[in-house]
Amino acid sequence: MDLFFALPEDIRGSSLVLRGEESKHLARVLRKRVGDSLLVTDGEDTTYEVTISAIERDSCHCEIVRTMLRKNEPSVEVTLGLSLLRNHSRFEYAVEKSTEHGVRSIIPLVCERTIVHHHRADRTEKIAIAAMKQSQRSYRPRIFPVTSFKMLVADADQYDLRIIPHERIEQSQFLGSVLRHHDRKRYILVVVGPEGGFTDGELEVASHHSFIPISLGPRRLRSETAAVSAVNWVIRGR
Repeated sequence: MDLFFALPEDIRGSSLVLRGEESKHLARVLRKRVGDSLLVTDGEDTTYEVTISAIERDSCHCEIVRTMLRKNEPSVEVTLGLSLLRNHSRFEYAVEKSTEHGVRSIIPLVCERTIVHHHRADRTEKIAIAAMKQSQRSYRPRIFPVTSFKMLVADADQYDLRIIPHERIEQSQFLGSVLRHHDRKRYILVVVGPEGGFTDGELEVASHHSFIPISLGPRRLRSETAAVSAVNWVIRGR
């Protein structure tokens, strides 16, 4: 069944309204009609099964039939801190795929080796919403403002488990092995660096704040691949 996104303020009582592009896609592309059923999420962990009651020029009115909480959401809440990348499309790829895997939040980072460029936050937000709908999730990952690596690391006490993939880490510190020793952790932070990797100083700061350095395997991965792989391992391992 098709999944659509409605803003929380457009959901009241037993009815909701789809607006803008969501309404246009429903009526003009999918050719939905009054009486058809579909799924709508508010992006805040709630999914609604609804029936279309009226289709107007720029909106679609629906009646709620059933409410489902945390549909297709993982039991752990994973935050991905990912350095901005030289090619912004690679950063967007990581946002899209980590959202499909179930990431809860994404924090764009500026590390010592990050090549700083303009971050298109509005476009990134749209990509996350589209990926949420594609994967039939009920939660829209939060895209936080760009922050510095040091600031994120220093403010990471809220997470039960903090991991930092790095290519120089021994294979004995493979992510799967680390997760088996921390199987009761719910709030997990994964931090991935830029194309040039983390500096020794950054790794030292992370270690001082109880980050666990881990390996993602013997092969050297691009930053966006490492991010998606780590998120998948963490969520799949739960």
